[in-house]
Amino acid sequence: MSSKKSKKVNIKYIAKVAGVSPSTVSRALRDDPNASKKTKERILKIAKKLNYYPNLLAKGLRNKRTKTIGIILNDLKNPLYYDTIKAIGDILNDIDYTMVLCDSNYEQKLEKKNIITMLSKGVDGIIISPVNAKSENIKLIIENDLKAVYIDSVPDYEKINYVYVNHEIASFIATEYLIKNGHKNILLLNGPYQLTSSKVFLKGYLKALKKYDIKPNRALIKYTDLSIDKGYEIFKKIYKNNSIVNNINFTAIISLSDLLAIGIYEASKEIGFIIPGDYSVIGYDNILTTSYLNPPLTTLHAPKIRVGKYSANILLNQIEGKNIEYKKIVLKPRLVERGSVKKIN
Repeated sequence: MSSKKSKKVNIKYIAKVAGVSPSTVSRALRDDPNASKKTKERILKIAKKLNYYPNLLAKGLRNKRTKTIGIILNDLKNPLYYDTIKAIGDILNDIDYTMVLCDSNYEQKLEKKNIITMLSKGVDGIIISPVNAKSENIKLIIENDLKAVYIDSVPDYEKINYVYVNHEIASFIATEYLIKNGHKNILLLNGPYQLTSSKVFLKGYLKALKKYDIKPNRALIKYTDLSIDKGYEIFKKIYKNNSIVNNINFTAIISLSDLLAIGIYEASKEIGFIIPGDYSVIGYDNILTTSYLNPPLTTLHAPKIRVGKYSANILLNQIEGKNIEYKKIVLKPRLVERGSVKKIN
C-alpha cells in the first residue's frame, strides 16, 4: 500500500466505505458500549482490511513519549537472541525505558500483527528482526513514521537503520575453512527458504565453492526450521535415506544455526555416526552450549552483545533527536575453531 493511499484511510474514509457516519466509526473503534455489536464488528473488519489502526496511546500524547521500545524477533526461544535482548535491556533500564517483546515465529502475518500492536501501544520505536527483507511489513513501519532499527537482515529500503551480522561472510568463511581441510562435498543445512538470511547464507556458500572451482550440487542444499528438533529430524532422514542427497558421499555439514548443529549431534547419539570422524560439522552463532558439546562445536561467532548495544543506542538517539542520520552497521563474524572438523586427504 502506497503512502498516498495510507493517508486516505482515516475515520471519514472508513465511514464512507461502511456507509455510516464518522461518529459511528469513532464509537466502534473505541469500543463504545453505545455502538451495536454488529456495527462494531463490521466496522472493525473494514478497518482491518484497510490496514487502519488507531494509535490508542498517542491520541492524547502527541508530543510526549511512552518510554517504551518494541522488540520483534523471529524466534524468542533461540538462544541467539538472549545476549542481544540482555544488552538492549541493560541500556533501557538505565534510562527508565521499558521493552515489549513479541515473537513473529518466522511468519509474516504474525509479524504484521505484532507491528500493528506496537503502533497501537504507541511505542517510541522498535528493534525488529524482519522475516523478509522485501516484506510489505517494512513498508508499514516506514509509512507510519515509526522509528526502527533492523537486525539480522538488511531490508531492501534506503531510509532505514540496521545493525547486521554479515551472513554471507559467515557461510563463506565456514565453507572455505572446510575446503582447506580437504572437504569438497559439503551439505548446507539452511534455514527456512523464505528467510532473507537463508538466501544470503546460501550466497556465501556458493561463492566459496566457486572460488575453489567446486561445482555446487543443489541436492546438498536443504532448508528447514531453525531448531534442535528439526536439525535432528532432517539429518536422520538424510542419513537413513541417502537418495535424498542423490547418494552423494558428503563429508561435512554447515548449518545456519547452532541449534541445527546440535540436532545433528543428537542424531549421532542415536544412529552411531561419529563427529568429526564420519562428518565434520560447523555451526553459526556461537551460543553458550556449543563449547560444552562432545566434541566442542566449531562455529561462527556472531557479536550478539554488540548488535544489542548498537541497535538500542541508535534507536534512542533518534527518538531523542540527537542523531537523525540513518545508521547502517555491518558486523563481521569470526570462526571459532574447536573439535568438530576433521582434516582429510
